[in-house]
Amino acid sequence: MAGAPWWEQFDPGPRESGTGSSGPTPPVTGTGTLAPSQPEVVRDEHQDHPRPPRPPRGLQVVAAVLALVLVALLGVLAARTVGATSAPAPQEGTAGAPTSAPGPSPTGRPAGGTAAADAAATAELEELRRQGLAAHPPDGQWVAQLAAKSVGTTDPVQTAANGSSTFYAADILAQSREIASGVAGGDVFVLKTTDFGDGLVDKRDNPYWVTLAAGPFGNADDVRTWCASMFATTPAAERGNVCLPKQLTPPE
Repeated sequence: MAGAPWWEQFDPGPRESGTGSSGPTPPVTGTGTLAPSQPEVVRDEHQDHPRPPRPPRGLQVVAAVLALVLVALLGVLAARTVGATSAPAPQEGTAGAPTSAPGPSPTGRPAGGTAAADAAATAELEELRRQGLAAHPPDGQWVAQLAAKSVGTTDPVQTAANGSSTFYAADILAQSREIASGVAGGDVFVLKTTDFGDGLVDKRDNPYWVTLAAGPFGNADDVRTWCASMFATTPAAERGNVCLPKQLTPPE
């Protein structure tokens, strides 16, 4: 049949349904053409959570420098705090802390003194006294008196070895040794005031330990001249406290 589509020309006729086969699918009619297939879109799993924008690199450098400076400052402050708290506070009686001269303790001893030291000093003073009596028995001779202290004497113009103005046996011995090794020369000896003259004692009935210097003294003036020569740097008004004439007469 002229003008019929080609498939109609070869159509074998209607077929019963259920035979299991069918004719070719007619082409889609219409004025348009088939739209090209769209590519499959692959979703990025990170698109649902986009990354925040990064700060400029210059800001990162500045932030790092500021962090380092802050850490350094914290370290300095911590070191100063530890030094201030660990530095021990200055103690009384040490260098750098102002102190007053220690006075006698309730037991009659200076702060820092010991009874054992005084006992040993007294024994040595007694030995020096024995030697002095043997070498210079009192017989009316003139000597230079360089020190006279009883145990517990307070001399406001002198400082004892214990740091105060109160002298105990150990301080008296130390002063006598210092005199013997000083300007007075080698002929220095020790006696008690009860060994000559009227036996002077203090208000507690304690004798004075006296440090003396022997010499070719004929009278008191000879002793004064010697004192002026030996202690020339000591003012004359104070010289009587460090050197004066003394006559050793037998004890009464």
